[in-house]
Amino acid sequence: MQLVVRTFVGAAAAVSVWVASVSHVAAQFTALPTINVTGLGNKPTESDYVPNVVKSENGLASFEALKAQAVAARTFAYYKMTQQGFINDGTSDQVYTGNGQSPRQIHYEAAAATEGEILWVRDNLGAQADVLLASFYVAGAIPTGPFNPDNPGIIYEPGDSDPTDTERHVTYPYAEGLVGRYNFGTPLGFIGQDPVNNPNWPNRGAMSQNGGDYLSDNSINYLDILKYYYGADIQVRTATTAGTGVTYGRKVLTTFDDYGSGRVSDGIIDGNEGVFHRSPTFSGSTTANLAGSDAVRDSSTAQQGSHSQRIDVVYDETIGGEFFMRHVAGAKYSDFDGSQNAAEQIANLQFESIGSVGFWLKTTDPGLQVSLGIDDPNTGDRGVRKPVIADGEWHEYKWFLDDASQWDAWAGGNGQIDGVNVSLDSVQLFGSSDATVYLDTVFWDPTDVFDPRTIGDLNGDGDVDAADYTVYRDNVGVIDAGNPADANGDGVVSETDYAVWSAYYGTTTGGATLSVPEPTTVAFAVIVGLTMLTRLERR
Repeated sequence: MQLVVRTFVGAAAAVSVWVASVSHVAAQFTALPTINVTGLGNKPTESDYVPNVVKSENGLASFEALKAQAVAARTFAYYKMTQQGFINDGTSDQVYTGNGQSPRQIHYEAAAATEGEILWVRDNLGAQADVLLASFYVAGAIPTGPFNPDNPGIIYEPGDSDPTDTERHVTYPYAEGLVGRYNFGTPLGFIGQDPVNNPNWPNRGAMSQNGGDYLSDNSINYLDILKYYYGADIQVRTATTAGTGVTYGRKVLTTFDDYGSGRVSDGIIDGNEGVFHRSPTFSGSTTANLAGSDAVRDSSTAQQGSHSQRIDVVYDETIGGEFFMRHVAGAKYSDFDGSQNAAEQIANLQFESIGSVGFWLKTTDPGLQVSLGIDDPNTGDRGVRKPVIADGEWHEYKWFLDDASQWDAWAGGNGQIDGVNVSLDSVQLFGSSDATVYLDTVFWDPTDVFDPRTIGDLNGDGDVDAADYTVYRDNVGVIDAGNPADANGDGVVSETDYAVWSAYYGTTTGGATLSVPEPTTVAFAVIVGLTMLTRLERR
């Protein structure tokens, strides 16, 4: 691939035209611990190979472009390893050694943020198989704008600087509405005489590195950058780790931060709302009594980083009843053929159904419940409802993918997660009043191990009851992150932990509601709780 960074003018690309034969074996999606680089041997994929290619190929780009570069570079390496067992270091394949300098922190972060992610497409003609992409990319021209993110068109304009003469290889399938067999790919790969009836499926086109950086600078998410250049129907998944010895770390699926460009000098801000860029009233499942509700990036508070998303619930009392808000997830450039693919697997990262998936919320408005919708993969399941703690602090809400007691059947689902790969559908809120809720750090954590205790179950017996209050009472004031009474995980046993216990009182493992305790038991717990709070206030 061409070694060019933004406006850097390099030598002309040594272009090799690859005939991308289709491999229909599942091994093409198996995680690779190492990449065999010609003359250099096996290099660790995630900690060495990918960040070095990101640095060498497009190292001065802004962060979402670096993430797109990481996915394309990883996918191309997987493709070459599947086809021939090695990859060259240079512009005939992609540059690993570059100028000999080590990757910077931002390059490692781009690799880590997209750890294990590869590109594929569904062959909907003939073989009907899942196909790994040969994800070509070149420097491309340097776009000058203007840009409309909702209707981007082809961002290249005649007259844009093309110092490497590589724009001719760049493709714009999203802007041109080309999907399936009508995406002929780039001349960098085999096209053939009859591409419609005999398409070369791995060749979905070529991404422009300069164009990707331009889109990133204009707040376009990395998933949308990839779909813009390879087509709305391409999909992104994590490579399968089972039996490989590869493990992935916690992955943030959406954050709402200002990412910065990696260049101190230009001050470009490229924050975005990731896959949660739509209004919470977008889904037809959201009830009519929420007309006027909205969701926007907000810099006033964040669970981590600089921003969160503020969800303003506008409840119509004249309609009444419980509201249901389905805040759907999905890349902006995933719709095609007139379809709305938000909340579908094709519009979201597909990840292995291991560990936990969840997010952080903050609110002061009581009476809310929250859940998470998952596509599994052709049906839907959703996590059991959890009460939202209304104490004005950030709290984590998560569901374990391998614990059936934490899932309800929904949208054709069976009440358990049984797909090999799943994806986000939506964050879901329930209530019956106006509310303001802050959402941040939507995540998948494959390393998370299921703990049978539910939130507020301080003694680990599976029930949140008066016995847990005793644990809290005996540990008030203790500063210890590992203390069982530290319900909110802030390292201090305080009134906030009492609020957590109180909010979840009467639940059992997985979030299901317990039978209602005897009135005398409830009264005793409330009286003791009030006495304890009075004693705390006098300190």
